[in-house]
Formats: sequence, C-alpha cells, structure tokens
Amino acid sequence: MSLRSYFRNPGRRGRSPERASILLPFLIIGIGLGVLAFRSYGLSVRMERGARTLAVQYVGYAADITARRIDSAARSEFFRAAEEWQQIERRTSVPTSDSLQQWINRNPWVVSAIYVPDVDPTRSLYVSELPVSSGHAAHTLTRQFDTATGSIRYTYDANRLLAALSGVIRRQPLVSSRELPTTQMEHDSSIRILAGRHQRGLIPTSDGVAYIAPLAFPLDGYAVRSSVQTLYVGSGLENHRVVNLWVSAIALFLSGTGAYLAMRGLKKESEAAKLRGELVANVSHELRTPLSMIRLGAETLKRSSRLTEAQRSDIEATILKEVLHLSHLVENVLDVARIQRDPAALVFTPVAPRELVTSLMSTYASWIETNGFTVDTSIADGIDEQLWDRDAVSRALLNLVDNAVKYSSDVKELKIRVYANPAHVVIEVSDRGIGIGPKDLQKIFEPYFRARFSDTQTRRGAGLGLTLVHQIVESHGGRIEVESVVGSGSTFRLLFPSARRIPATVPTLATLKRVKSEG
Repeated sequence: MSLRSYFRNPGRRGRSPERASILLPFLIIGIGLGVLAFRSYGLSVRMERGARTLAVQYVGYAADITARRIDSAARSEFFRAAEEWQQIERRTSVPTSDSLQQWINRNPWVVSAIYVPDVDPTRSLYVSELPVSSGHAAHTLTRQFDTATGSIRYTYDANRLLAALSGVIRRQPLVSSRELPTTQMEHDSSIRILAGRHQRGLIPTSDGVAYIAPLAFPLDGYAVRSSVQTLYVGSGLENHRVVNLWVSAIALFLSGTGAYLAMRGLKKESEAAKLRGELVANVSHELRTPLSMIRLGAETLKRSSRLTEAQRSDIEATILKEVLHLSHLVENVLDVARIQRDPAALVFTPVAPRELVTSLMSTYASWIETNGFTVDTSIADGIDEQLWDRDAVSRALLNLVDNAVKYSSDVKELKIRVYANPAHVVIEVSDRGIGIGPKDLQKIFEPYFRARFSDTQTRRGAGLGLTLVHQIVESHGGRIEVESVVGSGSTFRLLFPSARRIPATVPTLATLKRVKSEG
C-alpha cells in the first residue's frame, strides 16, 4: 500500500490515521529543524575556521607593520637628533658643554655624549647623566654621527627610545574612522615589545594566536609580539556553534512537546468520543428496556379482561417502577448538564439533615425492600440546619443508594450514617457489594465512566450518577471520600461544610425570590 493510499483511506485502520495526520506536520517540522541545525552548525564551524584564518593573517600583518613602523620611527628619531645638533652648531661658533647638555635634554633617550672637534681633539666635550645601575646599563647602546665641525658619539637607552615611540606601538595597523569603524578584532588584539632576540613566526596561545616580528638594527635586541584573542567568534555559551546546537535542541524539544500534547489531546478526545458513544448506547438501552416494559404492561392491561386484581396490581407496580427509573435517568442527565453549565444554579435553603435523609429513605423504602435489602440508618443528634440545595443533596444520596442496590450481589446490606465533626456534616453510605478496583477508583467520577465488571452490560446505568454526586458536593464547597475493596463493598462519604462555614454570598431561596421580584 502506498503512502498516499494509506492517508486517503482512514476508515480501514481506526484511529491510527488521525494520529498520523497529527504527527506528520510535527515530523516535517522536526526534519526541517534538523536540516537547519545541521546547516547552521556547518556554517558556524566554517565561520570559526575563517575567523581563525583571519586572526592568523591579522597578527602577522600587525606584527610586521608595527615592526616596520618602529624601525622607521627609530631611524627618524636618530636623524632628528642629528639635525638638532647641526642647528646648535650653526647658532654657536664653538659648541660648549651647555650646548651638549641642552641637546641631551631635548632627547631624553640619550644617556651620555662626547663631542670631538676636528680642529683640536683635545678640546673634546663630555656630558653624562648620573651613573646608572648594571641592569639599566644592559639596555644602553652606542651610536655616532659626523657634524660640520667634528663628530658626536653618544650612548642611548633602548627602553627610553621605545617609550618615546609608544605612540607608534599603540596605534593599530587598521585604519579607524567613521567610514571604517574599529573592528571587534582590534579590541581583542594587543601589541607588545619583547626584550631579547626572538625568531620570527606564529605562536599558538591558549585563547588565540600570536605572531613575533624581530626589530631591525639598532633595536635588533627587541621584537614585536602581536596577539589576538579569538573571543570575538564566541566562547562557551556565546559560541555560535554552541548557540545553534542549544537553539536547535530547544526547538526540537518544543516540537516534540507539541507532538506529545497533540497526541495526548487526541487520545483524550478519542476517549471522550468513545465515552459519548457508550453513553448513547447505554442511554438508548436504558430507555428501550423500561419503555418496552411500560408498553407491554399497558397493552396487557388494555387487552386482558380476565386479569385478577393481584395480577393487575403487579403490572401497575411494574409500570410505576419503570416510570420511576426513566424519571431518575432523565433527571440525572438534565442535572449533570445543568450543573456543568451553571454551578450557581443551585438554590440554597435551610435544610435539616435528619429530616432530609429520613424523608428520602421513607419514600424509597418499598423499592429498597423489594430488591431484598436491609437498611441500617444512623443519624446523630444535635446537627443544626444546613444551607443546602435540598433537591440536589437528595439526588446525590439517592444515586449512592441506587448504586449500592445495583452493584450488590449476595450480601444485601445498606448502612446510612449522618454525623458531624467540627468542620463538616457527613453523609456516609456503605454497602457489602462487589467493590471498585484501584484503577477504576480514580475514574469513577468522570462523566460516562462505568467500572468494568463481567456483568457491566447487564447492570443498568449511564455512567452519570457519581459524576452528578461529585458535582453537587463540589457546588456545596465540600468533597467526597471513597473507600472500597473488591469483593467486600464500598463506603462513600459526602463531606459538606458546616453551616457556619458557608460564605455569606451564597444565594438563599429568600434572596433569589427577592432578586426575582425586584427584577
């Protein structure tokens, strides 16, 4: 079977095509996200490689350009110093020690100098700073240049000369302007001067790359080190490759979560549809049986003139019983729909729990005894009137009694207790029936749900009785407690808040009548 025919014929496979139709978009989205993640990861890797290549090229370029600039600036500085001495010679006919000292002051990187005139070398001039330490003397170098009247031989400090050239060292080789803004690579790069002789070449570092370019004579004892931290391509959680992986993982997770939620919603919808179908079937069965009995009884009464009074009385009782069952079923369905639509539709009036329970059990005493049950009713004294919806609480109790009668087999005992504790008024209904399993115990209050027994279909019901009980108790601000053991029976406790705990905003019958009259 082809994929197209599979999705065109959903009826042959039940609910699986529905799930496939839900999962297919998420599958397509997941595949698209996977392809996008793979492509983004590849682009990130290529970008990192390109950034590293660019960093290698940049550090080499920066080191070479800076070394050339320093060499050129040093030569310019030497040339400038020679020109300054030439100007001093032109201004004075015979240079003096003061003239030589003035020249040294203008060039702070010069440590000492000696002037030897060509005419009379014995009249040489010598000027020097204070004696320097051995460590400082290690950086001194000597140069000489000829002048119009003689020659000057001077000693200079290489460190001082490099300090004078600091502006050249700090300036990055790339041009920064409004048209060409400073790049992030320039912020992450640095240029330093290293003392000693070093080999030219690339040096890998822990956080990037570096390049060393030796300086030319007379600063050949130094080298330029240019380094770049590759942090501008991202590190840790800022790395583009890591960010792409995390974003893709989150997107896939969200897609998977959406698929899971869609499947769960579809499952719940399917279960609800199944329960609604079972409700229709159960209600149809529940309506058909009593209607058939009523019709049969009515036809028998109409056509048979030889019936005895006892037979006629039995038929009339049967008809009455089926009519009551129909009324009970219809009332359950209507009440569930009414409370679901508007929980505030209940009418709260003062109700005496003793009188309510006694009246209800008296009304249905003959029906209970007809089914072979014995009833043990225990009502505690001293229970005050409560703000209840009388009809709703009566229907909740009647549903519990009906379930006890319906789901009991050999031991037909029914116990009803009414008592109060400091917070609640409790109505407790116990039986010795077939009980409820632990799995079904969590679902018995769901609409249309019926516990699974071997004879479930033979026990009449639509799965709405306990749902209605739960809604009624919750509408009164209470809760239900259930204890059940399979084969030993069940106990249902309806816990209603005591009257003093009912909020003042709960509408009473008198309030509703007053509002209606004012409206």
